[in-house]
Amino acid sequence: MRGYWVFLAIVALCGCSISLDIHWGLVILFHLVWIRIFFLRKRYLIYSSIIIYVLFISISYWFNDHRKTVLNPTQTMFIVSFNESPLVDGNQLKSIVKTIQNEKIVLKYKIQTEEEKERILNTIKNGQYCTISGELIRPDVNRNENLFNYKEYLFRNNIHWILNGSMITECKDSNKHFITKLKQLREQGLKNIDRSFSDEIAPYAKALIFGDSSSFSDEIYSLYQRLGIVHLLAISGLHVGIISAAIFYLLIRIGFSREFSSYVLLALLPIYALLTGVNPPVVRAACMSMLVIVSIQKKFPFSSLDALSISFILFLIRDPFILFNIGFQLSYTVCSSIILASKSILPIYKHYLAKTMMVSFVSQLAAIPILSVHFFEFSIISIISNVLYVPFYTFIVLPLLIITYFFTFTHNAVFTIFERASGWMIFLSEKIGQMIDVKGTVLVIGKPGIIVLILFIVATQWVFFMLEKGNSVIKSLVPLVLLIGFIKVFQIYSPQGEVTFIDVGQGDSILIRLPFNRGTYLIDTGGQLDFQQDEWKKKIKKFEIGNDIIIPLLKSKGITAIDKMVLTHSDADHIGAASEVMKNLSVKQILLSPNSWEKPLMSNTLDVAKSLDVPLRVVKAGTKWTNSSGVFQFVSPFDDTYEGNNDSLVLYAEFGGKRWLFTGDLEEQGETELLNKYQFEIDVLKVGHHGSISSSSEKFINVLKPKYAIISAGKNNRYGHPRPEVLDLLAIHRIQIFRTDQQGAIQYKFYQNNGTFHTTLP
Repeated sequence: MRGYWVFLAIVALCGCSISLDIHWGLVILFHLVWIRIFFLRKRYLIYSSIIIYVLFISISYWFNDHRKTVLNPTQTMFIVSFNESPLVDGNQLKSIVKTIQNEKIVLKYKIQTEEEKERILNTIKNGQYCTISGELIRPDVNRNENLFNYKEYLFRNNIHWILNGSMITECKDSNKHFITKLKQLREQGLKNIDRSFSDEIAPYAKALIFGDSSSFSDEIYSLYQRLGIVHLLAISGLHVGIISAAIFYLLIRIGFSREFSSYVLLALLPIYALLTGVNPPVVRAACMSMLVIVSIQKKFPFSSLDALSISFILFLIRDPFILFNIGFQLSYTVCSSIILASKSILPIYKHYLAKTMMVSFVSQLAAIPILSVHFFEFSIISIISNVLYVPFYTFIVLPLLIITYFFTFTHNAVFTIFERASGWMIFLSEKIGQMIDVKGTVLVIGKPGIIVLILFIVATQWVFFMLEKGNSVIKSLVPLVLLIGFIKVFQIYSPQGEVTFIDVGQGDSILIRLPFNRGTYLIDTGGQLDFQQDEWKKKIKKFEIGNDIIIPLLKSKGITAIDKMVLTHSDADHIGAASEVMKNLSVKQILLSPNSWEKPLMSNTLDVAKSLDVPLRVVKAGTKWTNSSGVFQFVSPFDDTYEGNNDSLVLYAEFGGKRWLFTGDLEEQGETELLNKYQFEIDVLKVGHHGSISSSSEKFINVLKPKYAIISAGKNNRYGHPRPEVLDLLAIHRIQIFRTDQQGAIQYKFYQNNGTFHTTLP
């Protein structure tokens, strides 16, 4: 079967795709392999493929059927085992644990005191059983289109519940079998790094030695993402290969035979995979290495591609849902592309630098369809940055950190020397990254639909086909470049417009995107109130409305520039994420209420705007603009005195066949002033102040006569918004109500003067 295992691997993928939630377009694409199999006319391959196909259809159906919960939702007391080191960030403990019914759940626990945090860090470890009281809740679904679906992610990992723990009463050690001891050894290693290394170096050491990249700051992690080298902040197949080669060479140099050294590697590779967190790229590399060693020792006819294919099949036997893991997708796609290119493309290039550039090119090209689906963008300079950083990290940073780690157990002075050397290398790495990280190095292409995704896959494969035929890189890239250009032109000049009331929790953020690139406007950005906290409670990775909702949502739509950002007033739930948006997207103009900068948050936001050279424009009632899609006019405030909610910028607009009023947090006093100056009717009202009783007076509703009311409020918010009195008033006037707290993001898509409302949740 040498050389044919790849067909069996793709057939296994076909079988799994039948019963898993994979788009029909990809299912059809995978099944095209059968054409090639039948054309080969090898009877044993055809029979083997049919057996594998039926087997994996059965396996995936079995796994799908057994992804069910056995827990009682009313249960409040649980005995759980920790199968991984719990993540403690600030005053929050989070971990995936197993109940005594052998069901995985996500544990979230709010630590009450600094003493309790210290006790948890010192006592709770892998392999322990703890008694925990708390409440089971269902994971929340995705409340905004295209964003990370946490409920779906947990389901694919066979997790159905989140346990909100209220008390951890008792913990005791379980029977320590070999795997548990290895995992505890990993925990001790991570703690040793935290104790010994400086705060700047520790995240790199934990990532490159033990495969734990959770300690990186968002700033550094985002920098490496934009450079297209974030894979270096985790243990990859290349690291496994380098370490395996180093151990093999060392064993031979000290006198052991090749056969004995090979058997040592066979024993060490699974242990290494466990010590580094059992991540798919590491397991894939370890499995491949073991298969290649066995094939050499036993003279089995396995090639590298065969070993990769067999490891792929073994992964799917263990759990077909691994197909949805991003690391798994990237690892196998990139690795298979490099192996295939090494036979037909790479030999064309004789010079070391040219060959290295081509390896980087092949890797990044193969990853484009996956990156576009999950991240909506890819780095244009990743080929160059990988050529610079991969050897630097592989041959300098990684060995330095490993040596430094071993010296934590010996002489402190020697450790200090190596730690400083590691620090200099990491400092150099970050500085070079910041130098080459300029605007325009990341291409945002949005989330592709199934047709565009298939075209991406076909276009990238066409590049490989052309390179194999000896064509130049530029000529080979023409179809892919044209496809990307067509996508960007269609995104920018789409004839369809939209209004999206983004679900930002308890806050406001509204995206208006006019057709044919006539305007992209963002009214407020949402945000969170930052309360003063003790140092021990502060989180390294905290949820941010801008970075976690607004920016990914806009990028998923291919949006990289905001023509006008309207900051209605200075409350944190309306402008708290404005700075994040400005730092990540191109904002061409900010519109704000007179003297709203008297409040500290608005003042700080404008300081960021000035540092980024974003033009500012103070507007009030009477300011207007028009274009071919509609009319936009501010109808409040009327003076230059800023008094809070009643001085919110209120925008009246006519476009998409509807008349709109976006009210910010306008309250009854402001509504009365508006009615004294203007008399008009509308179709859609963005209800003021999240449905508070202080807004949406009966007189206001009577005059405006809206047909639709949009309420932006947080799910289970502590203010009780929207208030029942407001809902009753809107119902009496037979106004159709949309609520972000119940329906998630609300979207109005229109073509010319006709449109339809959609909600993210039913």
